[in-house]
Amino acid sequence: MKNYFQHNGFRGRRIRRRVLLSLLPSLLAAVAVTGLLLLPPASVNIPPLSLIKNRGMAELNEKKPCATVEEMGQSFRDGPWKESLKLRRIIRRHFLINGASRVKDLPPEEFCRHGFVLGKSSEAGFGNEMYKILNAAALSIMLNRSLIIGQTRSKYPFGDYITYSNQTFTMDEVQNLWRQNGCVEKYGRQLVVRIDEFLKPAKTNVLCSNWRKWEQSIIWFQNTTDATASQFFLKNVHPEMRSAAAELFGPSEQLDSRPNVFGELMSFLISPSPEVKEAVDMVLAGGPDPDISLHMRMLMNRPVRAVQAALNCVRKAMHNLPNQGKRRLVLVSDTPSVLQSLIDDISRFAEVVHFDYEKFKGNMPSVDHDDDQNMSLRVKDWGPAPRWVAFVDFFLAARAKHAVVSGAHRRVGTTYAQLIAAFAAANQLGENRAHPSFSFMSSFQRTLLSHGLSHQIGWGHAWNRFGGPLSCRNQTDHQCAFTPLSPPAWWDGPWQSPIARDVRRLSMYGVGLSGSGAVDEDGLVSFCGSRKPTVRTLLLV
Repeated sequence: MKNYFQHNGFRGRRIRRRVLLSLLPSLLAAVAVTGLLLLPPASVNIPPLSLIKNRGMAELNEKKPCATVEEMGQSFRDGPWKESLKLRRIIRRHFLINGASRVKDLPPEEFCRHGFVLGKSSEAGFGNEMYKILNAAALSIMLNRSLIIGQTRSKYPFGDYITYSNQTFTMDEVQNLWRQNGCVEKYGRQLVVRIDEFLKPAKTNVLCSNWRKWEQSIIWFQNTTDATASQFFLKNVHPEMRSAAAELFGPSEQLDSRPNVFGELMSFLISPSPEVKEAVDMVLAGGPDPDISLHMRMLMNRPVRAVQAALNCVRKAMHNLPNQGKRRLVLVSDTPSVLQSLIDDISRFAEVVHFDYEKFKGNMPSVDHDDDQNMSLRVKDWGPAPRWVAFVDFFLAARAKHAVVSGAHRRVGTTYAQLIAAFAAANQLGENRAHPSFSFMSSFQRTLLSHGLSHQIGWGHAWNRFGGPLSCRNQTDHQCAFTPLSPPAWWDGPWQSPIARDVRRLSMYGVGLSGSGAVDEDGLVSFCGSRKPTVRTLLLV
């Protein structure tokens, strides 16, 4: 609000200055100048406040009341490469200071004062579960703590398919070091976990507490299954927390300059297991990395419009590339019946590579024991292939050099597709190559746009924060939109507006949202001042 009035006040002063200069030669100059100086700011033509979130938004909404998904995507066309390189240095510096190799050798008293953040996931859907680890990593940077990756029965999450950085701790390592350093006996420092449940608005402290002042040794931020959780700290009522979050994610209103946070974290933290890497190399067969990856989330359906929209988007992505002969494309889908028709169509203008797991069966002894009975319960969600295939597909698709395209039967830009694109973008960003030619693109068929983006519900989907009244209804068919590598958690940027469901959901967190997504910050401060902080702890040592 303050920036808005400052901006329009400045416009008013410029208008007055021009009028003043034009009237100086006349005999009525004194009268005119006096009249102009007395004009109130309200005489300036001000667009409705409900549509104003920044200068760019005001200008856009004077011209049209809503936008298509392609128009919304223009903010993400160029990519935040400079900001991502800066973030990469922040991540490296953080783990240089707080990584396991240094922290485990700290003097006992210093080690016992050190703090940790726990990231723990189950082996459910890869996208949601990996976000739990990545949000914990982001929080560890905000709080200047070390990262623990939780294990189950001494196994890392997806440990058969993923290798994790040795700069992280396990819980067993921390407990053993706690005892070895005599933290309880010598320094009276118990090993306590403070648990915060993000998906329980009445109990979470994500917006109301200064987490940097929490004294517990370990913090566990639970159920952070998408890109929004750690970004909630951008609206925390404590300036110290907002500043720490903004250092990672950038200003929430500047969508075009927000770094590739989760891609850079993955680039540091994970790599394929040797067997998964072998499978990826087998598919590429010694050839170059793919130019483009196409991920089709079809949920065992075969809608023709979705396929045609995806083909259109692939052609558009290829058109943006330099002319260097036939392109190479990786195809990934949860629905086998879609694959062959797509391969036939795409093969007319590109070389298609696809992981046929049947040809690789038996070569991965540590992962060939998939529980077929449990898998059958999730066939519609994950597809009929064994679980390990999703990890080969992930690391294969993340080798894309220029673009990742997301197509879907219902919701575009799922957590799995987001992480493929983010990881691929980080892989292509070299230290001496600040502007790679890389894009994350979403393909939309008309059936997904008849009500604008209002059906892109669920915080895990890339376009959820664009689904409100600023999203045009009955949009044209076959759109291909540039997509954010770090999906936003708030509605501060151009053309963002919330759906009614999210307005209601945010109100449970104490956040009042306008129709355009502006946050009632005074109301949030009042809400936080009236509630007692929830403290839930678990004693380990």
